[in-house]
Amino acid sequence: MSELQTIASTLSHDIIAVNETWLDLNGRHLPVEVSIKGYVLHNVDKPSHSNRGGGTLIYIKEKLQPQIKTKRATEKSEILHLNIQPHLGQTIKIVLVYRNPTCTAIADDEFYDCLANILSTPYETLIMGDFNLSHINWTTRQSQPPSSKLIDLMNTNSLQQHANEPTRGNNILDPVMATTDLSINGLEVTGEIGDHQMIDFSLDVQDPDTRTQHKQVLDYTRANFKLMKEELGSYNYEVLMSKKSAQECYMILKDKIATATDHHIPRKRIRPTNNPP
Repeated sequence: MSELQTIASTLSHDIIAVNETWLDLNGRHLPVEVSIKGYVLHNVDKPSHSNRGGGTLIYIKEKLQPQIKTKRATEKSEILHLNIQPHLGQTIKIVLVYRNPTCTAIADDEFYDCLANILSTPYETLIMGDFNLSHINWTTRQSQPPSSKLIDLMNTNSLQQHANEPTRGNNILDPVMATTDLSINGLEVTGEIGDHQMIDFSLDVQDPDTRTQHKQVLDYTRANFKLMKEELGSYNYEVLMSKKSAQECYMILKDKIATATDHHIPRKRIRPTNNPP
């Protein structure tokens, strides 16, 4: 707890998300024991009959007007979903998950069905947390069950994964995923908390009323088209698109191009002009 209080006081983040708290705020623990000054606490406790692991919470500044939308906890997984409003007329979904490594196929289906339902609304979405899936090639997005269910969710909903460094051992167990309309900046995998690494990043939540003052565009003069071509050529499209519908194939190709663009074509901010060309 002292580590979290230090992080909150020194980094002044608006949102702090934590997995595997092992908390029981409905029984053994009191909210005052885990409160942090200046933050509102939202949590999903592990089921009371669990022995180890689990427990998910988010500390969030009240100025973001958080609204609880989904709280789901089973023996095998947890989902905590909040909507925030950084600015008038802007809603962003913040989703924190925990998936037990012993999750069964049936439990996995229920878990991903819940995430798909959350993604069905049109707002910008951030999904993060401990998925405990180690057998994913994040460059090609190729995997075997049970990891393939996460890849299917990402492909269907055009989610981009932004964590490119291991978060536990040699594996990225804690992906940071966002819809393509939500910008994630400055992501770093930093110091260790528990047996996982901490992930630090910022969201671009510029006021919609002021976004017209500047806009981001691709800076093709600094693009690395050679590496982009190599990345796009590294995928086995025959395998990725096997038994997929035309719409699913389109979404897979669109996502691969968007990911390669994000990796190899930097962006720059420009001020729009009303002057004719």
